Amino acid sequence: MKPSFRTFALSAVLFAFAVVAVPTQAQAKSDTEQVAVSVGRLLEEGHYTHQPLNDEVSKKFLRTYLELLDFSHLFFTQHDIDALTAKYATSLDDDVLLGNLKPAYEVYDLYTKRVDARVAKIKALVKEPVDFKKDGTIELSRQKAPWPKDEAEADEIWRGRIASELLQEHLSEHPIEPGPQLIARRYDRLARNVHEQDKEEQVKLFLDALSQAYDPHSEYLSKADLKNFSINMGLSLVGIGAMLRTEDGYAKIESLVPGGPAQTDGRLKVGDRISAVAQGNGEFSDVRDLRLDKVVEQIRGKKGTKVRLMIIPADAPDPSKRKTIELVRDEIKLKDQEARADIIIKKDENGEPVKLGWITLPSFYADMDRHQKSTTKDVLMLLKRLKKENIAGLVVDLRRNGGGSLEEAIALTGLFLKSGPIVQTKGSNGNIVVSSDPDPSIAYGGPMVVLTSRQSASASEIFAAALQDYGRALIVGDKNTFGKGTVQTILEIGRFTSLLGSRSQEDGALKLTIQKFYRVAGVIFLNMAKAR
Repeated sequence: MKPSFRTFALSAVLFAFAVVAVPTQAQAKSDTEQVAVSVGRLLEEGHYTHQPLNDEVSKKFLRTYLELLDFSHLFFTQHDIDALTAKYATSLDDDVLLGNLKPAYEVYDLYTKRVDARVAKIKALVKEPVDFKKDGTIELSRQKAPWPKDEAEADEIWRGRIASELLQEHLSEHPIEPGPQLIARRYDRLARNVHEQDKEEQVKLFLDALSQAYDPHSEYLSKADLKNFSINMGLSLVGIGAMLRTEDGYAKIESLVPGGPAQTDGRLKVGDRISAVAQGNGEFSDVRDLRLDKVVEQIRGKKGTKVRLMIIPADAPDPSKRKTIELVRDEIKLKDQEARADIIIKKDENGEPVKLGWITLPSFYADMDRHQKSTTKDVLMLLKRLKKENIAGLVVDLRRNGGGSLEEAIALTGLFLKSGPIVQTKGSNGNIVVSSDPDPSIAYGGPMVVLTSRQSASASEIFAAALQDYGRALIVGDKNTFGKGTVQTILEIGRFTSLLGSRSQEDGALKLTIQKFYRVAGVIFLNMAKAR
Protein backbone atom coordinates (compact mmCIF):
# COMPACT_ATOMS: atom_id res chain seq x y z
CA MET A 1 0.00 0.00 0.00
CA LYS A 2 1.38 3.40 -0.95
CA PRO A 3 2.59 5.28 2.16
CA SER A 4 0.57 8.39 3.01
CA PHE A 5 1.80 11.50 4.83
CA ARG A 6 0.71 9.85 8.06
CA THR A 7 2.81 6.77 7.38
CA PHE A 8 5.84 8.87 6.41
CA ALA A 9 5.51 10.63 9.76
CA LEU A 10 5.42 7.24 11.47
CA SER A 11 8.54 6.22 9.56
CA ALA A 12 10.38 9.26 10.84
CA VAL A 13 9.47 8.40 14.44
CA LEU A 14 10.50 4.79 13.98
CA PHE A 15 13.76 5.81 12.36
CA ALA A 16 14.60 7.95 15.36
CA PHE A 17 13.73 4.99 17.56
CA ALA A 18 15.88 2.60 15.56
CA VAL A 19 18.99 4.77 15.80
CA VAL A 20 18.70 4.63 19.59
CA ALA A 21 17.36 1.10 20.06
CA VAL A 22 19.73 -0.81 17.77
CA PRO A 23 22.87 -0.42 19.92
CA THR A 24 26.54 -0.43 19.00
CA GLN A 25 26.66 -4.19 19.68
CA ALA A 26 24.65 -4.56 16.44
CA GLN A 27 27.80 -3.51 14.58
CA ALA A 28 29.23 -6.92 15.39
CA LYS A 29 26.20 -8.68 13.98
CA SER A 30 25.81 -9.91 10.44
CA ASP A 31 23.49 -8.03 8.10
CA THR A 32 20.85 -10.74 8.46
CA GLU A 33 21.02 -10.62 12.25
CA GLN A 34 20.64 -6.84 12.22
CA VAL A 35 17.59 -7.23 9.98
CA ALA A 36 16.01 -9.60 12.52
CA VAL A 37 16.62 -7.15 15.39
CA SER A 38 15.12 -4.28 13.39
CA VAL A 39 12.04 -6.29 12.40
CA GLY A 40 11.44 -7.24 16.04
CA ARG A 41 11.80 -3.66 17.28
CA LEU A 42 9.65 -2.21 14.52
CA LEU A 43 6.85 -4.66 15.29
CA GLU A 44 7.00 -3.77 18.98
CA GLU A 45 7.02 -0.01 18.46
CA GLY A 46 5.16 0.45 15.18
CA HIS A 47 2.37 -2.11 15.10
CA TYR A 48 -1.01 -0.59 15.93
CA THR A 49 -1.40 -2.92 18.94
CA HIS A 50 1.93 -1.82 20.49
CA GLN A 51 2.22 -5.43 21.65
CA PRO A 52 5.63 -6.09 23.26
CA LEU A 53 7.63 -8.96 21.78
CA ASN A 54 7.22 -11.21 24.81
CA ASP A 55 6.60 -14.86 25.69
CA GLU A 56 2.97 -14.66 24.57
CA VAL A 57 4.00 -13.51 21.10
CA SER A 58 6.86 -16.00 21.10
CA LYS A 59 4.45 -18.93 21.42
CA LYS A 60 2.35 -17.67 18.50
CA PHE A 61 5.53 -16.98 16.57
CA LEU A 62 6.76 -20.58 16.90
CA ARG A 63 3.36 -22.02 16.04
CA THR A 64 3.12 -19.81 12.94
CA TYR A 65 6.62 -20.81 11.79
CA LEU A 66 5.76 -24.50 12.13
CA GLU A 67 2.49 -23.94 10.25
CA LEU A 68 4.27 -22.13 7.42
CA LEU A 69 6.69 -25.03 7.07
CA ASP A 70 4.23 -27.90 7.46
CA PHE A 71 0.84 -26.36 6.71
CA SER A 72 -0.81 -29.73 6.01
CA HIS A 73 0.48 -31.29 9.25
CA LEU A 74 2.10 -34.20 7.44
CA PHE A 75 5.85 -34.13 8.08
CA PHE A 76 6.26 -33.21 11.74
CA THR A 77 4.71 -35.42 14.42
CA GLN A 78 3.18 -34.24 17.67
CA HIS A 79 6.32 -35.54 19.34
CA ASP A 80 8.36 -33.09 17.21
CA ILE A 81 5.98 -30.26 18.01
CA ASP A 82 6.18 -30.93 21.74
CA ALA A 83 9.98 -31.04 21.66
CA LEU A 84 10.23 -27.81 19.66
CA THR A 85 7.69 -26.11 21.92
CA ALA A 86 9.62 -27.08 25.03
CA LYS A 87 12.84 -25.75 23.53
CA TYR A 88 11.73 -22.53 21.79
CA ALA A 89 8.19 -21.46 22.78
CA THR A 90 9.23 -18.80 25.30
CA SER A 91 12.68 -17.91 24.00
CA LEU A 92 12.15 -16.86 20.37
CA ASP A 93 11.29 -13.31 21.44
CA ASP A 94 14.66 -12.93 23.16
CA ASP A 95 16.47 -14.61 20.26
CA VAL A 96 15.07 -12.16 17.72
CA LEU A 97 15.88 -9.08 19.79
CA LEU A 98 19.42 -10.39 20.24
CA GLY A 99 19.77 -11.19 16.55
CA ASN A 100 20.11 -14.92 17.23
CA LEU A 101 18.81 -16.79 14.16
CA LYS A 102 20.04 -20.21 15.21
CA PRO A 103 16.47 -21.39 16.06
CA ALA A 104 15.30 -20.55 12.53
CA TYR A 105 18.00 -22.77 11.03
CA GLU A 106 17.57 -25.58 13.55
CA VAL A 107 13.81 -25.87 13.04
CA TYR A 108 14.22 -25.75 9.27
CA ASP A 109 16.95 -28.39 9.42
CA LEU A 110 14.62 -30.71 11.36
CA TYR A 111 11.89 -30.08 8.79
CA THR A 112 14.32 -30.96 5.98
CA LYS A 113 15.21 -34.23 7.70
CA ARG A 114 11.55 -35.12 8.15
CA VAL A 115 10.83 -34.40 4.47
CA ASP A 116 13.81 -36.48 3.31
CA ALA A 117 12.81 -39.42 5.50
CA ARG A 118 9.18 -39.24 4.33
CA VAL A 119 10.12 -39.02 0.65
CA ALA A 120 12.33 -42.10 1.02
CA LYS A 121 9.36 -43.99 2.51
CA ILE A 122 7.04 -42.76 -0.26
CA LYS A 123 9.41 -43.98 -2.98
CA ALA A 124 9.33 -47.43 -1.38
CA LEU A 125 5.57 -47.27 -0.82
CA VAL A 126 4.68 -46.58 -4.47
CA LYS A 127 6.36 -49.84 -5.47
CA GLU A 128 4.03 -51.89 -3.28
CA PRO A 129 0.78 -53.33 -4.74
CA VAL A 130 -2.40 -51.40 -3.83
CA ASP A 131 -5.85 -52.95 -3.46
CA PHE A 132 -8.16 -50.34 -5.01
CA LYS A 133 -11.25 -52.42 -4.18
CA LYS A 134 -10.69 -51.98 -0.47
CA ASP A 135 -12.85 -49.36 1.29
CA GLY A 136 -11.05 -46.46 2.88
CA THR A 137 -11.20 -42.72 3.57
CA ILE A 138 -8.56 -40.02 3.68
CA GLU A 139 -8.57 -36.43 4.91
CA LEU A 140 -7.45 -34.34 1.93
CA SER A 141 -7.29 -30.98 3.73
CA ARG A 142 -5.32 -31.31 6.96
CA GLN A 143 -4.57 -27.68 7.84
CA LYS A 144 -6.91 -27.90 10.84
CA ALA A 145 -6.14 -31.52 11.67
CA PRO A 146 -3.75 -32.37 14.51
CA TRP A 147 -0.23 -33.47 13.72
CA PRO A 148 0.09 -37.28 13.77
CA LYS A 149 0.96 -38.32 17.31
CA ASP A 150 3.93 -40.47 16.26
CA GLU A 151 5.70 -42.00 13.27
CA ALA A 152 3.36 -44.99 13.12
CA GLU A 153 0.29 -42.77 12.79
CA ALA A 154 2.08 -40.64 10.20
CA ASP A 155 2.89 -43.78 8.18
CA GLU A 156 -0.79 -44.76 8.19
CA ILE A 157 -1.89 -41.28 7.05
CA TRP A 158 0.65 -41.32 4.23
CA ARG A 159 -0.31 -44.83 3.16
CA GLY A 160 -3.85 -43.58 2.50
CA ARG A 161 -2.68 -40.43 0.73
CA ILE A 162 -0.34 -42.28 -1.61
CA ALA A 163 -3.02 -44.89 -2.37
CA SER A 164 -5.35 -42.01 -3.28
CA GLU A 165 -2.74 -40.42 -5.56
CA LEU A 166 -2.03 -43.76 -7.25
CA LEU A 167 -5.75 -44.27 -7.81
CA GLN A 168 -6.07 -40.83 -9.40
CA GLU A 169 -3.27 -41.61 -11.83
CA HIS A 170 -4.69 -45.09 -12.48
CA LEU A 171 -8.03 -43.54 -13.48
CA SER A 172 -6.51 -40.74 -15.54
CA GLU A 173 -7.69 -40.68 -19.15
CA HIS A 174 -4.44 -39.09 -20.26
CA PRO A 175 -1.61 -40.56 -18.16
CA ILE A 176 1.73 -38.79 -18.48
CA GLU A 177 3.72 -41.76 -17.23
CA PRO A 178 3.11 -44.74 -14.92
CA GLY A 179 1.62 -43.59 -11.62
CA PRO A 180 4.38 -44.88 -9.31
CA GLN A 181 7.07 -43.12 -11.36
CA LEU A 182 5.14 -39.86 -11.56
CA ILE A 183 4.42 -39.77 -7.81
CA ALA A 184 8.01 -40.64 -6.90
CA ARG A 185 9.22 -37.81 -9.15
CA ARG A 186 6.65 -35.43 -7.64
CA TYR A 187 7.99 -35.99 -4.13
CA ASP A 188 11.60 -35.89 -5.31
CA ARG A 189 10.79 -32.42 -6.60
CA LEU A 190 9.28 -31.48 -3.24
CA ALA A 191 12.44 -32.57 -1.41
CA ARG A 192 14.60 -30.67 -3.91
CA ASN A 193 12.56 -27.50 -3.36
CA VAL A 194 13.01 -27.81 0.40
CA HIS A 195 16.78 -28.19 0.01
CA GLU A 196 16.99 -25.23 -2.37
CA GLN A 197 15.87 -22.80 0.35
CA ASP A 198 19.10 -21.09 1.39
CA LYS A 199 19.65 -19.43 4.77
CA GLU A 200 18.41 -16.07 3.50
CA GLU A 201 15.12 -17.65 2.44
CA GLN A 202 14.83 -19.53 5.73
CA VAL A 203 15.19 -16.21 7.56
CA LYS A 204 12.56 -14.68 5.27
CA LEU A 205 10.12 -17.42 6.32
CA PHE A 206 11.11 -17.03 9.99
CA LEU A 207 10.53 -13.26 9.98
CA ASP A 208 7.30 -13.76 8.05
CA ALA A 209 6.11 -15.97 10.89
CA LEU A 210 7.09 -13.31 13.43
CA SER A 211 5.17 -10.62 11.52
CA GLN A 212 2.09 -12.81 11.16
CA ALA A 213 2.15 -13.52 14.89
CA TYR A 214 1.10 -9.87 15.24
CA ASP A 215 -1.57 -9.95 12.52
CA PRO A 216 -2.13 -11.81 9.23
CA HIS A 217 -1.49 -8.73 7.07
CA SER A 218 1.93 -7.76 8.43
CA GLU A 219 4.74 -9.36 6.47
CA TYR A 220 8.50 -9.32 6.03
CA LEU A 221 9.46 -8.65 2.41
CA SER A 222 12.82 -9.90 1.18
CA LYS A 223 14.78 -7.90 -1.40
CA ALA A 224 13.06 -9.85 -4.20
CA ASP A 225 9.63 -9.46 -2.54
CA LEU A 226 10.15 -5.71 -2.24
CA LYS A 227 11.05 -5.47 -5.91
CA ASN A 228 7.95 -7.47 -6.88
CA PHE A 229 5.80 -5.28 -4.62
CA SER A 230 7.05 -2.17 -6.42
CA ILE A 231 6.40 -3.85 -9.77
CA ASN A 232 2.82 -4.69 -8.79
CA MET A 233 2.12 -1.19 -7.48
CA GLY A 234 3.70 0.60 -10.46
CA LEU A 235 2.59 -1.94 -13.09
CA SER A 236 5.99 -1.93 -14.75
CA LEU A 237 9.28 -3.79 -14.60
CA VAL A 238 12.59 -3.79 -16.43
CA GLY A 239 13.40 -6.99 -18.25
CA ILE A 240 13.00 -8.72 -21.61
CA GLY A 241 9.23 -9.22 -21.60
CA ALA A 242 8.98 -12.99 -21.34
CA MET A 243 6.72 -15.06 -19.11
CA LEU A 244 8.45 -18.21 -17.83
CA ARG A 245 7.42 -21.50 -16.27
CA THR A 246 9.36 -24.50 -14.99
CA GLU A 247 9.48 -27.72 -17.01
CA ASP A 248 11.90 -30.62 -16.48
CA GLY A 249 14.35 -28.37 -14.64
CA TYR A 250 14.38 -25.68 -17.33
CA ALA A 251 12.87 -22.20 -17.38
CA LYS A 252 10.61 -22.42 -20.43
CA ILE A 253 9.17 -19.49 -22.40
CA GLU A 254 5.42 -19.46 -21.73
CA SER A 255 4.55 -16.27 -23.61
CA LEU A 256 6.06 -12.99 -24.80
CA VAL A 257 4.78 -9.55 -23.76
CA PRO A 258 3.66 -7.58 -26.84
CA GLY A 259 6.08 -4.76 -27.55
CA GLY A 260 8.70 -6.09 -25.13
CA PRO A 261 12.37 -6.55 -26.13
CA ALA A 262 12.01 -10.31 -26.70
CA GLN A 263 8.90 -10.01 -28.86
CA THR A 264 10.33 -7.07 -30.85
CA ASP A 265 13.65 -8.87 -31.41
CA GLY A 266 11.81 -11.89 -32.79
CA ARG A 267 14.41 -14.60 -32.11
CA LEU A 268 13.09 -15.91 -28.76
CA LYS A 269 10.09 -18.18 -29.27
CA VAL A 270 7.40 -19.67 -27.07
CA GLY A 271 8.59 -23.12 -26.01
CA ASP A 272 12.30 -22.25 -25.98
CA ARG A 273 14.13 -23.46 -22.88
CA ILE A 274 16.78 -21.39 -21.13
CA SER A 275 19.90 -23.34 -20.14
CA ALA A 276 22.23 -20.47 -19.12
CA VAL A 277 22.23 -16.71 -18.54
CA ALA A 278 25.06 -14.17 -18.88
CA GLN A 279 25.21 -10.51 -17.89
CA GLY A 280 26.49 -8.34 -20.73
CA ASN A 281 29.72 -9.83 -22.04
CA GLY A 282 30.29 -11.89 -18.87
CA GLU A 283 30.50 -15.64 -18.49
CA PHE A 284 27.40 -17.80 -18.77
CA SER A 285 25.86 -19.17 -15.57
CA ASP A 286 24.08 -22.51 -15.80
CA VAL A 287 20.43 -22.24 -14.69
CA ARG A 288 19.26 -25.82 -15.20
CA ASP A 289 17.38 -26.99 -12.09
CA LEU A 290 17.61 -23.48 -10.62
CA ARG A 291 14.44 -22.18 -8.98
CA LEU A 292 12.36 -20.09 -11.34
CA ASP A 293 12.49 -16.94 -9.21
CA LYS A 294 16.29 -17.15 -9.23
CA VAL A 295 16.33 -17.42 -13.03
CA VAL A 296 13.99 -14.42 -13.27
CA GLU A 297 16.29 -12.47 -10.95
CA GLN A 298 19.21 -13.04 -13.33
CA ILE A 299 17.20 -12.00 -16.40
CA ARG A 300 15.85 -8.78 -14.89
CA GLY A 301 18.18 -5.82 -14.49
CA LYS A 302 18.66 -2.13 -15.20
CA LYS A 303 17.11 -0.53 -18.23
CA GLY A 304 19.49 -0.40 -21.19
CA THR A 305 21.76 -3.20 -19.98
CA LYS A 306 22.38 -6.38 -21.97
CA VAL A 307 21.55 -9.96 -21.01
CA ARG A 308 22.49 -13.06 -23.01
CA LEU A 309 20.43 -16.23 -22.98
CA MET A 310 21.64 -19.65 -24.03
CA ILE A 311 18.54 -21.50 -25.17
CA ILE A 312 17.41 -24.86 -26.50
CA PRO A 313 15.07 -23.88 -29.37
CA ALA A 314 11.57 -25.33 -29.17
CA ASP A 315 11.85 -26.66 -32.72
CA ALA A 316 15.38 -28.05 -32.41
CA PRO A 317 15.46 -31.71 -33.58
CA ASP A 318 18.57 -32.24 -31.46
CA PRO A 319 18.14 -31.13 -27.80
CA SER A 320 21.92 -30.79 -27.49
CA LYS A 321 21.81 -27.81 -29.87
CA ARG A 322 22.16 -24.42 -28.22
CA LYS A 323 21.50 -20.90 -29.46
CA THR A 324 22.64 -17.60 -27.92
CA ILE A 325 20.36 -14.57 -27.95
CA GLU A 326 21.44 -11.13 -26.72
CA LEU A 327 18.71 -8.73 -25.62
CA VAL A 328 18.68 -5.22 -24.19
CA ARG A 329 16.50 -4.83 -21.11
CA ASP A 330 13.72 -2.27 -21.26
CA GLU A 331 10.70 -1.15 -19.26
CA ILE A 332 7.73 -3.49 -19.59
CA LYS A 333 4.22 -2.21 -18.91
CA LEU A 334 1.90 -4.72 -17.25
CA LYS A 335 -1.12 -3.70 -19.30
CA ASP A 336 -3.29 -6.62 -18.13
CA GLN A 337 -3.29 -5.19 -14.60
CA GLU A 338 -4.34 -1.68 -15.60
CA ALA A 339 -7.84 -0.29 -15.36
CA ARG A 340 -9.67 -0.89 -18.62
CA ALA A 341 -13.00 0.17 -20.06
CA ASP A 342 -15.56 -1.47 -22.33
CA ILE A 343 -18.89 -0.39 -23.73
CA ILE A 344 -21.81 -2.78 -23.44
CA ILE A 345 -24.94 -2.20 -25.49
CA LYS A 346 -28.21 -3.48 -24.02
CA LYS A 347 -31.81 -2.92 -25.03
CA ASP A 348 -34.19 -1.14 -22.68
CA GLU A 349 -37.85 -2.05 -22.07
CA ASN A 350 -38.79 -0.33 -25.33
CA GLY A 351 -36.22 -2.26 -27.33
CA GLU A 352 -33.98 0.79 -27.74
CA PRO A 353 -30.20 0.29 -27.48
CA VAL A 354 -28.59 1.65 -24.32
CA LYS A 355 -24.83 2.17 -23.87
CA LEU A 356 -23.30 1.19 -20.55
CA GLY A 357 -19.70 1.89 -19.55
CA TRP A 358 -17.88 -0.98 -17.80
CA ILE A 359 -14.62 -0.27 -15.98
CA THR A 360 -12.67 -3.30 -14.73
CA LEU A 361 -10.24 -2.44 -11.94
CA PRO A 362 -7.86 -5.28 -10.92
CA SER A 363 -6.15 -3.29 -8.12
CA PHE A 364 -5.55 0.17 -6.67
CA TYR A 365 -2.07 0.75 -8.04
CA ALA A 366 0.34 3.70 -7.87
CA ASP A 367 3.94 4.18 -8.95
CA MET A 368 5.58 4.71 -5.55
CA ASP A 369 8.87 6.03 -6.95
CA ARG A 370 8.07 8.21 -9.97
CA HIS A 371 4.39 9.02 -9.36
CA GLN A 372 3.69 8.68 -13.09
CA LYS A 373 1.17 5.85 -12.88
CA SER A 374 -1.98 5.71 -10.78
CA THR A 375 -5.44 4.19 -10.71
CA THR A 376 -7.14 7.57 -10.44
CA LYS A 377 -5.31 9.05 -13.47
CA ASP A 378 -6.13 6.01 -15.59
CA VAL A 379 -9.80 5.84 -14.55
CA LEU A 380 -10.22 9.60 -15.12
CA MET A 381 -8.95 9.18 -18.67
CA LEU A 382 -11.30 6.22 -19.22
CA LEU A 383 -14.28 8.20 -17.88
CA LYS A 384 -13.60 11.02 -20.34
CA ARG A 385 -13.64 8.55 -23.21
CA LEU A 386 -16.81 6.85 -21.96
CA LYS A 387 -18.64 10.17 -21.54
CA LYS A 388 -17.86 11.02 -25.17
CA GLU A 389 -19.72 7.82 -26.04
CA ASN A 390 -22.78 9.16 -24.15
CA ILE A 391 -23.07 6.21 -21.77
CA ALA A 392 -26.34 5.94 -19.86
CA GLY A 393 -24.76 4.29 -16.81
CA LEU A 394 -21.48 3.03 -15.39
CA VAL A 395 -20.40 -0.27 -13.84
CA VAL A 396 -17.16 -0.46 -11.81
CA ASP A 397 -16.04 -4.07 -11.47
CA LEU A 398 -14.06 -4.76 -8.25
CA ARG A 399 -14.83 -8.47 -8.01
CA ARG A 400 -11.16 -9.54 -8.23
CA ASN A 401 -9.67 -6.43 -6.65
CA GLY A 402 -7.77 -7.27 -3.47
CA GLY A 403 -6.91 -3.66 -2.66
CA GLY A 404 -3.75 -1.57 -2.88
CA SER A 405 -3.04 2.09 -2.22
CA LEU A 406 -5.22 3.78 0.41
CA GLU A 407 -4.59 7.18 -1.17
CA GLU A 408 -5.76 5.93 -4.56
CA ALA A 409 -8.96 4.55 -3.02
CA ILE A 410 -9.69 7.98 -1.52
CA ALA A 411 -8.80 9.88 -4.70
CA LEU A 412 -10.80 7.52 -6.92
CA THR A 413 -13.87 7.80 -4.69
CA GLY A 414 -13.58 11.58 -5.08
CA LEU A 415 -14.12 11.29 -8.83
CA PHE A 416 -17.76 10.39 -8.10
CA LEU A 417 -18.46 12.61 -5.05
CA LYS A 418 -18.44 16.38 -4.73
CA SER A 419 -17.14 16.54 -1.17
CA GLY A 420 -17.22 14.87 2.24
CA PRO A 421 -15.35 12.33 4.37
CA ILE A 422 -14.52 9.00 2.73
CA VAL A 423 -12.81 6.90 5.39
CA GLN A 424 -11.67 7.12 9.01
CA THR A 425 -8.40 5.65 10.30
CA LYS A 426 -7.52 4.92 13.93
CA GLY A 427 -3.91 4.48 15.02
CA SER A 428 -2.31 2.84 18.04
CA ASN A 429 -2.64 6.06 20.04
CA GLY A 430 -6.42 6.03 19.59
CA ASN A 431 -6.48 9.18 17.49
CA ILE A 432 -8.97 9.15 14.61
CA VAL A 433 -8.11 10.81 11.31
CA VAL A 434 -10.87 11.52 8.77
CA SER A 435 -9.79 11.45 5.11
CA SER A 436 -11.98 13.47 2.77
CA ASP A 437 -12.45 13.90 -0.97
CA PRO A 438 -9.41 15.94 -2.06
CA ASP A 439 -11.09 17.34 -5.20
CA PRO A 440 -14.52 19.12 -5.21
CA SER A 441 -15.08 18.38 -8.92
CA ILE A 442 -17.01 15.33 -10.15
CA ALA A 443 -15.73 13.31 -13.11
CA TYR A 444 -18.93 11.31 -13.54
CA GLY A 445 -22.34 12.00 -12.01
CA GLY A 446 -24.59 9.48 -13.75
CA PRO A 447 -26.15 6.20 -12.56
CA MET A 448 -23.59 3.81 -11.13
CA VAL A 449 -23.22 0.19 -10.03
CA VAL A 450 -20.21 -1.27 -8.17
CA LEU A 451 -19.63 -5.01 -8.48
CA THR A 452 -18.00 -6.71 -5.48
CA SER A 453 -17.25 -10.23 -4.31
CA ARG A 454 -15.66 -11.97 -1.35
CA GLN A 455 -12.32 -11.25 -3.03
CA SER A 456 -12.91 -7.48 -2.92
CA ALA A 457 -10.75 -6.25 -0.05
CA SER A 458 -9.16 -3.26 1.63
CA ALA A 459 -9.11 -0.29 -0.77
CA SER A 460 -11.96 -1.89 -2.76
CA GLU A 461 -14.08 -1.95 0.38
CA ILE A 462 -13.32 1.69 1.17
CA PHE A 463 -14.40 2.74 -2.33
CA ALA A 464 -17.56 0.60 -2.38
CA ALA A 465 -18.61 1.49 1.19
CA ALA A 466 -18.20 5.24 0.72
CA LEU A 467 -20.29 5.24 -2.45
CA GLN A 468 -22.88 3.07 -0.70
CA ASP A 469 -23.00 5.29 2.40
CA TYR A 470 -23.57 8.39 0.27
CA GLY A 471 -26.23 6.63 -1.80
CA ARG A 472 -24.08 7.32 -4.84
CA ALA A 473 -23.90 3.74 -6.20
CA LEU A 474 -25.72 0.45 -5.94
CA ILE A 475 -23.47 -2.37 -4.63
CA VAL A 476 -24.09 -5.67 -6.41
CA GLY A 477 -22.42 -9.05 -5.92
CA ASP A 478 -21.68 -11.50 -3.12
CA LYS A 479 -23.44 -10.95 0.19
CA ASN A 480 -20.21 -9.74 1.80
CA THR A 481 -16.79 -8.46 0.80
CA PHE A 482 -13.53 -9.73 2.31
CA GLY A 483 -13.60 -7.64 5.48
CA LYS A 484 -10.01 -6.39 5.74
CA GLY A 485 -10.12 -3.37 8.03
CA THR A 486 -6.45 -2.48 8.47
CA VAL A 487 -3.87 -0.15 6.90
CA GLN A 488 -0.30 -1.19 6.14
CA THR A 489 2.81 0.83 5.37
CA ILE A 490 6.13 -0.26 3.86
CA LEU A 491 9.25 0.35 5.96
CA GLU A 492 12.57 -0.42 4.26
CA ILE A 493 14.73 -2.19 6.85
CA GLY A 494 17.98 -0.77 5.47
CA ARG A 495 16.99 2.64 6.78
CA PHE A 496 17.16 1.19 10.29
CA THR A 497 20.11 -1.20 10.04
CA SER A 498 22.35 1.42 8.42
CA LEU A 499 22.56 5.03 9.59
CA LEU A 500 23.29 6.12 6.03
CA GLY A 501 20.54 3.97 4.56
CA SER A 502 23.00 2.51 2.05
CA ARG A 503 21.55 -1.00 2.36
CA SER A 504 17.94 0.09 2.01
CA GLN A 505 16.93 -2.30 -0.78
CA GLU A 506 19.28 -5.11 0.22
CA ASP A 507 17.66 -5.73 3.61
CA GLY A 508 14.09 -5.91 2.34
CA ALA A 509 11.17 -4.27 4.10
CA LEU A 510 8.48 -4.75 6.71
CA LYS A 511 4.87 -4.40 5.59
CA LEU A 512 3.51 -3.23 8.91
CA THR A 513 -0.11 -2.85 10.04
CA ILE A 514 -0.29 0.61 11.62
CA GLN A 515 -4.00 1.53 11.63
CA LYS A 516 -7.57 0.26 11.47
CA PHE A 517 -9.98 1.92 9.10
CA TYR A 518 -13.70 2.58 9.44
CA ARG A 519 -16.56 3.65 7.21
CA VAL A 520 -17.65 7.28 7.34
CA ALA A 521 -20.52 6.14 9.58
CA GLY A 522 -18.00 4.75 12.07
CA VAL A 523 -18.47 1.04 11.32
CA ILE A 524 -15.33 -1.09 11.09
CA PHE A 525 -14.72 -2.86 7.79
CA LEU A 526 -15.65 -6.42 8.70
CA ASN A 527 -17.61 -8.06 5.88
CA MET A 528 -18.94 -4.65 4.94
CA ALA A 529 -20.44 -3.22 1.75
CA LYS A 530 -23.26 -5.76 1.63
CA ALA A 531 -24.64 -6.14 -1.85
CA ARG A 532 -28.28 -5.39 -2.60
